[in-house]
Amino acid sequence: MKVLAYLNLHNAPRLGALTTNRSTAVVSFLGRYAIMDFMLSNFSNSGFDRIATLVDTHPHSVLKHFGSRNTFNINTKLGLEIIAYNEGGSKAGPRYNTDVANIKFNDWILEQADPNYIVVAPSYFVLPLDFRPIIKQHIAKKSKVTAVYQRVKNARNEFIGRTIYDLNSDGHIINISRNKGEKDERNIGLEIYIFNRDTFKFLIEDAQNISSFYSLSDIVAYHALKDIRVDTYEYVGYLRCIDSYQHYYDYSFELLNYQIRRQLFLHNWPIYTVTHDTPPAKYEATASVNNAFIANGSLISGTIKNAIISRNVKVEEGAVVENAIIFTSSIVRRNKVISYAIIDKKAEVAVAAELEGSPEDIVYVRKGDRV
Repeated sequence: MKVLAYLNLHNAPRLGALTTNRSTAVVSFLGRYAIMDFMLSNFSNSGFDRIATLVDTHPHSVLKHFGSRNTFNINTKLGLEIIAYNEGGSKAGPRYNTDVANIKFNDWILEQADPNYIVVAPSYFVLPLDFRPIIKQHIAKKSKVTAVYQRVKNARNEFIGRTIYDLNSDGHIINISRNKGEKDERNIGLEIYIFNRDTFKFLIEDAQNISSFYSLSDIVAYHALKDIRVDTYEYVGYLRCIDSYQHYYDYSFELLNYQIRRQLFLHNWPIYTVTHDTPPAKYEATASVNNAFIANGSLISGTIKNAIISRNVKVEEGAVVENAIIFTSSIVRRNKVISYAIIDKKAEVAVAAELEGSPEDIVYVRKGDRV
């Protein structure tokens, strides 16, 4: 059995200023990962060695994160780890720049991989997901399409705008809509699909015949309500949808709680990321650190409390960083105070004595700025 897995970066929500010049998928998460590392690790841990990443915008940021592109490939001789970008679709405008168009433009990937089954999953849902039981169910039921969902109890305030599935007693999709926050309990579709090869090829061709604007989710919904039985698989476990600047901040900090963190970082389910040859973090005698993620290569001489510090960050003596996220290679100078803020890469806090936001108004400092 051969599986081709597509990581779908199309249709991902933007995260405000964080995604002005980068893909949502590569936004730094917990100081050392990118958001997409979690789904890619799910692919690798599930035994997939043919992986293609469908890039919609800012391909340079994705290529930079992947580096040699061997991080998530468990079969370096026969496996595939490919960046798929549809330059023509991108130039034609966002409506034409769909995942379907990208797959069609790069149809050689499907032919070269020659899979029995195709998996498609987005990057912005963060969860530890083993695909093997889903594929096993898909085969046992002789399904053409299987869609993954989670039954949630917080849909009135979370997952706004995400897909809702209505199911019959057999677990087949009978209606698809968007979450408008009208009820607490909903079946939230995770945009994760398993396809038989022939069904997948048919849907890609049919989507372009119906509309050049159709996405993969659009064509699945169209046929689910018309003539193709779409089975479902219920995922139960840790799940967060990184769909806004505020959610990015909130979900990052909740993982400082060990009881929550252990739901994502499971035993024997490693999360892979691109390695960097940097030394361990160094703490000077003046440093005070409490409840924080500190990445390697950092030099801490000040006070850190409830914070996420990425690689090669410098916090000088007398500086206070609290309830803040600091990206790679940034500097906080002596006696500066930062709270409720996100400091992007290679920024320097050197002029403002205090840089203070609030839980509902997180201050942002752009990449490379000096404030």
